[in-house]
Amino acid sequence: MPPSSYEEFRSRRSFGSLDGIRCLSIVAVVWHHTVSGLDWLPATKRGFLGVDMFFVLSGFLIVTLLLRERARTGAISLPKFYARRALRIFPAYYGLLAAIALVFGSFRQSSSLAGPFFAELPYYLTYTANWVELHTMLAIAWSLAAEEQFYLVWPPIEKLAGRIAIPLLLVIIAVNQAVNFRLLDAWILSRTGLDAAGLPMLQATFTPICLGVLLAHVLHSRRGFGVASRAFSSAWASPLCLAVVLVLADLRSPDISGWQRLLIQLSMTAFLCSCVAREDHALRRALIFAPVARIGVISYGVYLFHPIARHAADLVLQKASLDLPLLLFATCLSFTIVAAEISYRYYEAPFLRMKDWLHARNGSGSA
Repeated sequence: MPPSSYEEFRSRRSFGSLDGIRCLSIVAVVWHHTVSGLDWLPATKRGFLGVDMFFVLSGFLIVTLLLRERARTGAISLPKFYARRALRIFPAYYGLLAAIALVFGSFRQSSSLAGPFFAELPYYLTYTANWVELHTMLAIAWSLAAEEQFYLVWPPIEKLAGRIAIPLLLVIIAVNQAVNFRLLDAWILSRTGLDAAGLPMLQATFTPICLGVLLAHVLHSRRGFGVASRAFSSAWASPLCLAVVLVLADLRSPDISGWQRLLIQLSMTAFLCSCVAREDHALRRALIFAPVARIGVISYGVYLFHPIARHAADLVLQKASLDLPLLLFATCLSFTIVAAEISYRYYEAPFLRMKDWLHARNGSGSA
């Protein structure tokens, strides 16, 4: 099968490999939060980079939908966009917060986690948790907050800024990289009292999202797609790009800020491009394998629930006197997948059907 043409790419309603990429990303995150003490490779300690891959994918997918909507209708409907995002994100997130608040408020008031949770709850509720240091099992909410802030700010820019959107995007990347290369640490500390190294918001948070946005713009244009499709014309480009990501993550350095983090994120963007510019890439079969793709489908729930599943897995293994990192990972992942699947099928599904109905009315597909 030859590489996809520009017309085929623009008419494609979904990208077959994205759920598989989500699976790889979320399994890496769960690994990071469960496995410790294994020194096979430094990369085994850097599963947090799965969040960067999520950010690249999110920026690409969201802006691809917006650009296609504008190309088709002549405009971008912000109310419909925010309605779709709310239906996808809010039910599971606020449902989890409500459940935890109920448990701590009614049954576990004496828990040592109750006080910190309620102290941090305003940040969770307002999606501002990436601006403070968090101390509970929901510390992962910083990344959800970063994405929500992206959803809040960037779609209006796409709608209103026109040709200056890309220059503005490059400015955001440049500022974020100044922070990533530790050039602004002293200035940030003197002006705000915040330690840039201690807050994800002040590290490399928005660069991968912006790289995903940039990729969406490149592939949306005929000229950009032509350049990308030639650069990734080989079906073996996807495993090569993924290998580069893993090698860069494996470099033996105590701090990956600076060039290493930037090159990892650029390689992730290239990997995503290699998977969407042509559907018949060499990793396609692995990424669309049904169990892999299914974990990708429920990956949002896996991300939300895995800290609680980790706590449950700890309790189970402690009672069994088993202290094996790999077993903790497998148990946590199993518990999380079950919880996420139940949530997806029986709680999130009605909201997702409403979201799909909005997609259908808008003719925007499910890319």
